[in-house]
Amino acid sequence: MKKVLYLLAVLAFLPAISNAQITIQASDVKPLGVFATQCKDTTLDVSITPGGTGLQTWDFSALKIQATDSLAFYTPDQTDYAALFPNANLAATVDSFAVIYLEKNDDHIATLGTYGTLTIDPVTVTTSFRYTPSQTIIKFPMELNQTFTEDLIGQAKVTGAEVGYPGIFDSVLYKTFINRNVTVDAYGQLTTPIGVFEVLRSTEVEVSHDSVLAKSNGVWFPYLATQPKTLTFHNWWTNQNGIGFPVVQIKDSPDTGISALWLNDFVSSTHDSKSFLQVNISPNPTSSYLNIELPAGFIGQMEVFDLNGRQLMAQSAVSSQETLNLQALPVGSFVLMLKDNKGKVAGFERFEVVR
Repeated sequence: MKKVLYLLAVLAFLPAISNAQITIQASDVKPLGVFATQCKDTTLDVSITPGGTGLQTWDFSALKIQATDSLAFYTPDQTDYAALFPNANLAATVDSFAVIYLEKNDDHIATLGTYGTLTIDPVTVTTSFRYTPSQTIIKFPMELNQTFTEDLIGQAKVTGAEVGYPGIFDSVLYKTFINRNVTVDAYGQLTTPIGVFEVLRSTEVEVSHDSVLAKSNGVWFPYLATQPKTLTFHNWWTNQNGIGFPVVQIKDSPDTGISALWLNDFVSSTHDSKSFLQVNISPNPTSSYLNIELPAGFIGQMEVFDLNGRQLMAQSAVSSQETLNLQALPVGSFVLMLKDNKGKVAGFERFEVVR
């Protein structure tokens, strides 16, 4: 069963500092308004290994881009399925296939569940997937030698017709039973293709097994069960620039082998990076057209996203004065993202459409 578990999000391009042992507080995690890109590398260079415990130095500059996901963080009421997760106070979209609902407080951030297109072998369905209790992503304060263990159940319920059994099963319930052991066991400096970061590393061992229940004529009965599976995750966290999420995650799976997810770039309305270009737009709010002033000589692309992370428009940028026709957009809030001719985020600005 495919589970959307981790948010690998957003950090600024800041210079390296000393190998001090950092602590990540709840106040360090401020993801609202962030748009980010994470990349996947499934054929890791031999130089990319978790390493030992305690003080370490990791050089992951050989990480490759083999696939990408876009991430965006919102308040739940800015998404379509908030009513299904009433305890959520943070939401994130992953490309167009899922919305992840989370709870953030002074003690932790935890995943409540997701809604979207999920692959539940051997079919793909659109449904909600919930954790009971919620799955902890980070406990505050996060510091060296912190440990915690939790047991939880993730489940998705669909109709028999959705999984190809109309008239046979009324409903099908997919359950994943999970035991997690997490230890913050190392700290130091981590180098990635975008910079050098002061980090804490957590190591997680997750043992899970899946089962399927089917309902027919009002009676639930066991339909399928799998053998336990062990996954190991290594996550490198930072608190640089006031955002406390991992820059790299290495996953060791018996099904897919060893792979890595890593932060490539980000854009945030509250955590600006000095490397981003200033994007001047007018009028804002606007009813139909948006005028965009760009640096002289800039060549790239302008993209418009809604607050669910969906790309709605794309237009080439070839001059210092560009105009976007927004008459096809509904009333609401949007983000203009500027990308250079290599596809890297170069700047951004939020705007409103009113009529």
